[in-house]
This record gives sequence, C-alpha cells and structure tokens, in this order.
Amino acid sequence: MSFSPADYQAMLAQLASLADGEYKKFNESLIPGTATAYGVRVPQLRQIAQAILQKDPGGFLAVSAPGSFEEIMIRGMVIARMKLPMAERLPLIESFLPLIDNWAVCDTFCSSLRPKGPQEKEQLWRFILPLFQDRREFYARFALVLFLGRFVEVPYVSQGLELLEDLDQEDYYIRMAAAWALSVCYIKFPQLTLPLLERQTLPAFTQNKAIQKIRESYRVPAKGKERLMALKMPPPPSGRPASRTRA
Repeated sequence: MSFSPADYQAMLAQLASLADGEYKKFNESLIPGTATAYGVRVPQLRQIAQAILQKDPGGFLAVSAPGSFEEIMIRGMVIARMKLPMAERLPLIESFLPLIDNWAVCDTFCSSLRPKGPQEKEQLWRFILPLFQDRREFYARFALVLFLGRFVEVPYVSQGLELLEDLDQEDYYIRMAAAWALSVCYIKFPQLTLPLLERQTLPAFTQNKAIQKIRESYRVPAKGKERLMALKMPPPPSGRPASRTRA
C-alpha cells in the first residue's frame, strides 16, 4: 500500500485530534524559541511513525512536507527506522539535518538511529566526524549526541575525546552536549577521560558542567567525585553561556 496525499492529510487530521493545549505550552517551555503546532506527546508521535513504517515510509517522505515541529519529529523517526542499509540511509540523514533547529528534534532523532553491526557503525561514525567542528549549532550537537549515545566504546572513545577537546564553538547547545558526552565518557572510561579533565583545556562552562553531571551519577564512587571538585575551573571574565532549558 502506497502512502498517498490523502494519507498525508489523514495524518495531519490525526495530529489535530491528538492535540493537547496544555502539553503544547509545557513542551514549548522546554524548547525555547520553538513553537509546536499541535502539542502531541512523543510516544504518540512514535505510534504514528510506526504505522508509516509498516505502510510506505518512502512514499511518506516523498508526499509529506515537514511544516511543523511534530511533522519534523515524525519524519526523523521514519528516516531513522526505515529498513535501509546505512549507505542508503546516510543521504536521508543528510537531508534531515537542516530541519533540526532545537534539542528535542536533535536528541530524539539521535536516539532513534541504531546502526546494525560494525560496518554500519563505522559508516555512521565517518559521516559524523566532520560535523563535530561544524559551525552550525545543531549539526555539531547531532554529532555529539550521537557519539555519546552510540560510540562511547572501543574503538571510538579515544578519538571522540580528542574531538571533544578540539571543540571551539561557543553555542550553548554544543557546549551542553559536549559536557553530557564527557560525563558519559567518564562514567564508562574514567581512566581515559580523567586526564582530559585534569589538563583543564576545555572551556570552563563545559568542564564544570561535565563535572556536575558526573557527580550526579550514582555510578561514580564518592572518592572520584571529591577528586573532580578540585578540577572545577573559574568562569572567564565574560561569563559563561546564558542558562537555557534542557541540556
């Protein structure tokens, strides 16, 4: 069964029927600067995406126009989960990146991407490598969140730590993702990650936020948490990036 323009209109009607005004306000409060069209919860969006995947995901991508937050979320879920080899999925991922303009779309898309086997993982890693240094905020965050979710393991973690140390972007959502990634690296590979924190070459905001996240983990012993406190850095004279909602 192919996905038709009528199916697309039916999907929009379904989104409208699931709209929750209170959740819309709440969700928008978590995503500064982003307006959601409907206010549909993520599990419901996943159900819609799953129905599309079972019907005609390629047809959906061809027919649909990602004109709202919820439609972009669904599109990302479909691209991430449709049955394709990684070599064919990568162009779709590349086409999706310009649609990412907030942490929620970025992080949901990353969590949905699940490479199958070492070959696909290597292909995806090579794809994201240049994005670590990308000047576009959510291109770089995409690489960082995908790294912390899929690549904090041998043989990628050491190169990932080098990439984290080389980051020079000042965007808030890049630095928050870098701190998050560092905390995951420390929890899984403390002996590899601690020397980076000891060098204190990271931006103070990233260093201190990573230490905060590590200290919040139940997987880190108290002695290690005490040692990390001595590695906190004073903020630069210009101050740190302005506080925003969510990592």
